[in-house]
Order: sequence, then C-alpha cells, then structure tokens
Amino acid sequence: MTRTVENRIDAGPDIAAVAGLLGDRTRATMVKALVADRAMPASELAALSGVSRPTASEHLARLVEHGIVSVERCGRHAYYRLAGPEVATALEALAVLAPIHPPRSLRSSFHLDNLRRARTCYDHVAGRLGVAIADVLQSRGLVRRTGDGLELDVPVWQDLRPLDIDCRPSLKGRRPAIRACVDWSERRHHVAGSLAGAITHRLFELGWIVRPRDGERVVKVTDEGFDGLAQSFGLPASVLRTDAADEERGAASS
Repeated sequence: MTRTVENRIDAGPDIAAVAGLLGDRTRATMVKALVADRAMPASELAALSGVSRPTASEHLARLVEHGIVSVERCGRHAYYRLAGPEVATALEALAVLAPIHPPRSLRSSFHLDNLRRARTCYDHVAGRLGVAIADVLQSRGLVRRTGDGLELDVPVWQDLRPLDIDCRPSLKGRRPAIRACVDWSERRHHVAGSLAGAITHRLFELGWIVRPRDGERVVKVTDEGFDGLAQSFGLPASVLRTDAADEERGAASS
C-alpha cells in the first residue's frame, strides 16, 4: 500500500529537483540577479556570487540543464538570462515565503528600502509602485478581480488607453495579458503579464522611471515621472518619493 502511494506521488512534478537547485545560495544569488530580465555574462554573475568563473560556469550549466536559465551565445561570449516569465513568477512566489534577512549595514538597509519602493519583477514593475498601479487599474475598471486572479476589460482599456497603449497586441501571445502576481514586499498583488510589461516599457521610454545602476532591479521615479504618474494614474508623490532622510542615507552609503 505504501509503495503504491509513493508511486502516485512520484508521478507528478519533481519539486525537490528545483528546490535543490535553488537551495544552493550561489545559484539562488545568480537567479535573483537575473530577475531584472537582463542577459549577464558568467564573469559578472561570478563576481556577484563571490565565486570563481569556473565555479560559476558549473552552477550556470546546471541551471540551464534544468530549464531555469537560458544561454545566448555571441561568438565566444555567453550571456545568461531567466528562461522565461514563469521562472520569475515562481521566484516571486518563493520570495513571499522566504524570510527577509535584516540589513547589516546602512548600504543594505537603503537598498532594501529602494527595492520595496519600486523595482522590476522580470519585465514589470513591483513594490509600492507596482501595487499602486494595480490598484488604479482596478479602480478605473481597466482590470477586474476574478476568482482566478485578474482579468482585462478590453473595451474599457481601449476606450481609456492609459499611456496610449493598445492592449490588443498583448492578447495575441501565449502569455497572459494581465495576471495577478503576489508582491513579496507589500504582501499584495501587482500586475504581471505582457500588458504589464508594455506598461513598464512605456514608463522607461517616457523617462518616468530609470535604473540608478545598470543591471539592478531597483528603479527610481524621476521628477517627470511623479508628474506623469499623478496625471495618468492619480498616484500622489507621497506614495513613492524618497524623503530627505532617505537621500542622506543614500549619499552616506555610496
């Protein structure tokens, strides 16, 4: 009887295999760095993880083998990125369950505050900015909550066209246009999916958000962004603006 039950359980997805891969701190650090949806060379991932280049290559080979990371080759150079948005979704879900290490320095405390304020989760915005945008989209009827998560109201979207984004191209791919993604720092949902990616791309294009450092997940709302987000989404600057104390801490930690 026990053997039959075990066989039935083993027939499903092998969660332990993925958990074992991400249970290694070096590999977990590499995968977290790639959540910014940017291709990175092994040398940069090695430096971030504090290991040698050969060791990093071994870890990356295992991640590629199991479909967590993909590799793009350009001549003799190899660049790594997450295999797809579903990997970012799984990582964000794990982050909700994971304990948050208390900051051990002024620099790490400031970085954690910035992550909570506004960051990218794969190709869409998260943190307080992402959750605030999700709230506005729902309050204006652009998306509505269902038993399964969130659903796009296409006629309402096309009528209002926030940021002049046409939602129809987002409906054509295999990826959902809109879905709910649990935000690990806010413990609420922000919006994910191809349309959420289009919104984020447009915010970068308008110069309303920028990355203070290339390759990082943290994004910063610019002065133009505060005005634009207030006019387009009704978001008050108080939700996202860095206060004077934060600026002083940031200057001290740089």
